[in-house]
Amino acid sequence: MSENRHTSTEGTESESTSFERRFPRRMLFATAAAGAAGVAAGTAATSAAPAVAAPGTTAWMLGGNSTVASTNFLGPTNSGANLVFKTKVSVATGVTEKMRLTSVGRLGLGVTDPQARLDAVSSTVGLKGTCTSTTSAGRGVVGTASGGYGVYGLSSNGYGVWGESSGNVGVFGKGSYTGVWARGTSYGLIGTDGTYGGYLNGSSYGLYASGPVGVYASGTTSGVHGEGATGVEGKGSSTGVYGSGPTGVSGYSADPNGNAVYGGGGQYGVHGVNGRTAGVRGDSNYVGVWAQAPTFALYAESTAAADGNYAIFAKATAPAYAVFAQGNAHVNGTLSKAAGSFRIDHPLDPDNKWLSHSFVESPDMMNVYNGNVTTDGSGNATIDLPSYFSALNRDFRYQLTVIGTFAQAIVSQKVDGNRFSIKTDKPKIEVSWQVTGIRKDDYAQDNPIVVETTKDKTEAGTRQYVAANAGARSSAKVWQPGPGAPTDSTAPVTPADAGKPEAPTQRPLAKAEAVDPLAP
Repeated sequence: MSENRHTSTEGTESESTSFERRFPRRMLFATAAAGAAGVAAGTAATSAAPAVAAPGTTAWMLGGNSTVASTNFLGPTNSGANLVFKTKVSVATGVTEKMRLTSVGRLGLGVTDPQARLDAVSSTVGLKGTCTSTTSAGRGVVGTASGGYGVYGLSSNGYGVWGESSGNVGVFGKGSYTGVWARGTSYGLIGTDGTYGGYLNGSSYGLYASGPVGVYASGTTSGVHGEGATGVEGKGSSTGVYGSGPTGVSGYSADPNGNAVYGGGGQYGVHGVNGRTAGVRGDSNYVGVWAQAPTFALYAESTAAADGNYAIFAKATAPAYAVFAQGNAHVNGTLSKAAGSFRIDHPLDPDNKWLSHSFVESPDMMNVYNGNVTTDGSGNATIDLPSYFSALNRDFRYQLTVIGTFAQAIVSQKVDGNRFSIKTDKPKIEVSWQVTGIRKDDYAQDNPIVVETTKDKTEAGTRQYVAANAGARSSAKVWQPGPGAPTDSTAPVTPADAGKPEAPTQRPLAKAEAVDPLAP
């Protein structure tokens, strides 16, 4: 950590000499004869004479000390004086200050005005801690604080904190509230490694980030890989979690009842946007996309009004079902199909057989009404139709069949007021009748079935179905509607392919180059 407030300790030789005249380089040592080893006597007027131990105290010996009383000390006794240590690197250099202990107990290394209990300044590495223990209990540097920051790193053009480990965790933070707290004008936290750029674990959140973009991550496989009760949770004023890469956001859960990706929001739990293929894609060995809700489990809307666009497109190869509805189904529009039928449990063998019937088809929107009636003694009968019959239908058509004997039957009175009458030439004749009508309700009039149409340009030259034994027709191209097969799009990286996230190919830091923290 460095700031401009520090005063450089580099000085000229003349300045060092002046400093020595005022504060001689001396240590307390025992009185010795002149010329004895380790003792220098002043000879010139400007020389500083060695000091001797105060009476009644044990001297400090340059050659070493066996025992020193606890009352003895090394340092100045005048108020406000600092204890300064100087060295000379070579013959060509002057004597310069290397360490200073201030009167208030601050130790400065490479700085004359230390601002902390330990203040180290260097052009490469200010402070380095090394632990030779090979166990996980070893600590190179430990910082603790009861009310502030255990470790606080600040840099104007590089990294505030850099952690590197060849076999474990580069930076490890643990706290009752937040293990690691990072803030930056561009990036709060940047991590790069061969396995994990950053690995965070917490009882509530593995990673909590806030900002215009809560979490920004990029990688060659997965931008963010999170594991935990909540693998990744993001909250931001615009985007909670934003991922960019071959797979923008990848979630993986090994729990058979877990969620790989879980989204919850005031409007959308998960919102996917893609301009080319699919906004949301789900792949599974069981259910690709699972939807469950008290109102609409699945809502789909196609915003294009042109033919050939679908709100929901489903595809399967027979005998599989493209769509299976377990319950009622309603189409608020026109239903078209290649064929239609019902399939039920066979009434004679419901446990082993199905029974299927085809729909009755017509080029008209036709409704069919039928029944049986017996004429009276005069050969007359009146059939009452539903009260809505005339309001719903037009263009009525009649069919009469005599049952049980040879007789003639006619429609004596056509439909009028939702009823019609028949007459037989003999009394008490049973007649089977049928009346049909063409729908004339608003929807039918606005959306009539056009019996013959021309294929559009996307359908021209193709066929909906080509039989296997169609001969020359078997070479015809089959019409393939829909968004295309998944092979036409970029398939997402699966957890088996991704494994654990790879390190990014480059750091998103533009301004500063990395400073090797192990350099001398």
